[in-house]
Amino acid sequence: MSEPGSPAVTIRRRLWPTLAIGLGVLWWLGWWLQLDHSVLIRVPLLDEAYYLEQGAAVARGHLLPDQPFIMSPLYPYLVALTGSGREVRDAGLGQESSPWGIRLLQLACWAGTVWLLWRAGHHLGLGRYAAAPPLLFALYGPAAIFTTTSLIEMPLTFTTVAYLYSLANLPQSPGGRGKALRAGVLLGVASLLRASSLVLLVPAWVLCGATRTGRRQAMWLTAATLALLLPVTVFNSVKAHRVCGVSCNGGLNLYIGNGPEATGLYVAFTGFDIQNDLAGVDFLGQRLGRPVAGAGEADAIWAAAARDQMIHDPLRVARLWCKKVWLHFVGVEIPQVTPLAHWHQEGSLLRLLPVPYALIASLGLLGLAAGAWRQTGLRVWILALAVLVAGQSLFFVVSRYRLVLVPILCLLAVQGARNLVTWRGRRLLLGLVMVAGVVAAVQPWGLSRLRASWEAFGHCNLAVRWEKLGTADAVATGEKHYRAALAIDPDLVVAYRGLARLLIDQGRGREAEAIMAAGILRSSQAGILQQDLIAHLLSEDRINDAIPRLAAYLAEHPADADMLHNYAVALARSGRAEAALQAARDLMTRVPEDPRGFVDLGILLARSGRTQEAYEVFTAGLARHPDNPELQHNRQALAESPDAP
Repeated sequence: MSEPGSPAVTIRRRLWPTLAIGLGVLWWLGWWLQLDHSVLIRVPLLDEAYYLEQGAAVARGHLLPDQPFIMSPLYPYLVALTGSGREVRDAGLGQESSPWGIRLLQLACWAGTVWLLWRAGHHLGLGRYAAAPPLLFALYGPAAIFTTTSLIEMPLTFTTVAYLYSLANLPQSPGGRGKALRAGVLLGVASLLRASSLVLLVPAWVLCGATRTGRRQAMWLTAATLALLLPVTVFNSVKAHRVCGVSCNGGLNLYIGNGPEATGLYVAFTGFDIQNDLAGVDFLGQRLGRPVAGAGEADAIWAAAARDQMIHDPLRVARLWCKKVWLHFVGVEIPQVTPLAHWHQEGSLLRLLPVPYALIASLGLLGLAAGAWRQTGLRVWILALAVLVAGQSLFFVVSRYRLVLVPILCLLAVQGARNLVTWRGRRLLLGLVMVAGVVAAVQPWGLSRLRASWEAFGHCNLAVRWEKLGTADAVATGEKHYRAALAIDPDLVVAYRGLARLLIDQGRGREAEAIMAAGILRSSQAGILQQDLIAHLLSEDRINDAIPRLAAYLAEHPADADMLHNYAVALARSGRAEAALQAARDLMTRVPEDPRGFVDLGILLARSGRTQEAYEVFTAGLARHPDNPELQHNRQALAESPDAP
């Protein structure tokens, strides 16, 4: 047997890490090569497309945006600094391959997280089990997915773990000003990636605030954090003309998480095109009947609406918060970005990372139940888990928001397992009860219907990506995915709309009409499909087909300004002058905040030769909407005409 410290033992100790690193490098190369031309990489959507587009703008020399930062103010600069902004083509869509620079940065953050977990395990005294937390994290497949995408999740996870690792050692550092400042910088960077990370100041003050020296350290840490956030906060506040944080999507996220439509998960609003209107500026403008002055004002409107809802029904908000806390630990992926079946299909090497979130969450909770909180070194991690879950539960839950919790749960899991294996007798029986309890806690109770919708949304996600590629084969593949989504969830209005849009773009309008008509009968959101079908009929100048559908729609939605306007215009174009006048009057009286009612009625009256009445309508409209250019122009034209009143 080899003696400790002998050359044979030393070689073995060095061999395993070297072999693990080598296998890891081979896996990542193979995974990236499999995905390099995948539609999942070539066509980024939503947040990922936004970051790539903003990074491309920075790379072109547009160093500051024209409006406040809507999302992470730091990440677009990381995209540009890694050269990835220059690789973006066609506004971030239809790339020939992945942006390699940002991909390598993401991998560095992934590897750094693995290394820090290994170091943290040694500091916590896990001994030979110190490799278990980083191994759990490394074998968690969605972490590899987020490392491959151009999203903030992996840099955020790395900086959060680095901050917590520094904070765990801070109280044992006499003086420690330099370490406190470094920890503050790490937290500042994390907060520039996602503003909600600022809640991690709480563990610093709880752990360091018991002594005078600790309070000084906490003050230095806080000062360093706020110093990094101050320039962005000032920039956003100047652009928004009000006091604003480091990003202007907090109000929207708060509304999604607490508004009337809130379910605890991400909810898409009918008529809200988040792909092209990320802050909801145009959506709010249409809803309010007035222009919204950019992302800053939109953020304030969303936040005010969310606060009103929270004050109006605090019990509902509290129930939703509790549900969102539970959703942070539910043992299924929430596939906004991570429909695992599709990623497995595109990159089969992902199957070699078999650890599911259910295992990590249940073991982490088991660690808490088994007394991991008694260990002093773990308290900073447990406090961080608590404040992150509590803070994020103010908004809504998706899988990528849970990634930052995974390293903490991995540490708790191993420590808890170590405690459990030492239990005997009655304590062992208690441990078995705990195991049953946490397994039950992470089960997706009552989510079976929702999980079917998630699967259908995954097909829609892929369909949009294929559709945007634009080739004949890609569009055909997109159509198959839309139809697969409808086969899984016949209520999914997004799939009906996407399939109809694709068919119309291909010149298959009649098929699109049949799809929309089927959706009107089967979907709980039939109204938006009725709007789409009416808009399609009007675009093809099929006025007589559109009018009965408009009448039927308005019988159910009599105050819909857009449809009242379309109805008045359609009736006028079909020669039904009196009916058109009545539709315009309905728009003016039912939705007086919409100037189109005054415009439509005035124009129709003028065309009928009733110039005096038309002039009075335009004048009344200007009294209510003094800056409306159409009302101003029409009244002026009427005043200068030979038939002027």
